[in-house]
Amino acid sequence: MDAKQYMAGVFDRASGTYERVGVPFFAPVAAELVRRAAPEAGDRVLDAGCGTGASLVPAALAVGPTGRVVGLDLAPGMVAAASAEIERHGLTQAIALLGDAERAEELLPGERFDVVLAGMMLYFLPDPPAAVRSMAGLLRPGGRLAASLLVRSSPAETELLALVERALEPYAPGAGGAPFQHRLSTPEDLTGLLEGGGLSGVRCADVVFEVVIEAGQVWDWLWSAARRAALESIPPSLRAEARAALESALGQDRYVLARTVRYVTGSRG
Repeated sequence: MDAKQYMAGVFDRASGTYERVGVPFFAPVAAELVRRAAPEAGDRVLDAGCGTGASLVPAALAVGPTGRVVGLDLAPGMVAAASAEIERHGLTQAIALLGDAERAEELLPGERFDVVLAGMMLYFLPDPPAAVRSMAGLLRPGGRLAASLLVRSSPAETELLALVERALEPYAPGAGGAPFQHRLSTPEDLTGLLEGGGLSGVRCADVVFEVVIEAGQVWDWLWSAARRAALESIPPSLRAEARAALESALGQDRYVLARTVRYVTGSRG
């Protein structure tokens, strides 16, 4: 199994709790991504790696009934969750499909988009330059690609994750780490990535989001997104013991984490 399919499986298994453990983060990050991409009424939008629909729903509301929003995700559970959100909001202009955004031209032959969204997903891909070239190729002339990436954690989060790693080391080595590449960590990296994909007018901007986690939420928070990849190595028979070990090691009742998200936008000439 390649890295992309492996992470798709992790997110498929996380889909039931993703952004549902009382620790909002992805929804406000996604709303800001859509704001920066600025889709307008009647636009056509591709949401690559749409997850549970955090970007898809606000994008669909922005384009209105005359527009079209297509969400693609490799995780069946995420597609099901996004489809449920589409139905809940009554968004007839939106659809979520199972598929790889890098092969969108095969899934959606002849379609071109005014906006492509790539929220918190480029660093999970084995070949980000190829992905950007593929997504940029789906834009009509003048269309925009907007991406977001978590690029910096606060000292408080670094300290918490180090504590997690120490507490869970007997059960899951590396549990405090992130299973994605850090090679896109600078504005220059992202600017070069989009320019290499044929986009111009590339701009980067950092936004800090405050995440508040109660001690009793830490375990569920870790399981609800990418760090689940390390925790799944804990044998099911030991997970209750591992959770107890982690919670006994936590030194605070509440953690306030400042997480820096970098937004990058570019246009197709």
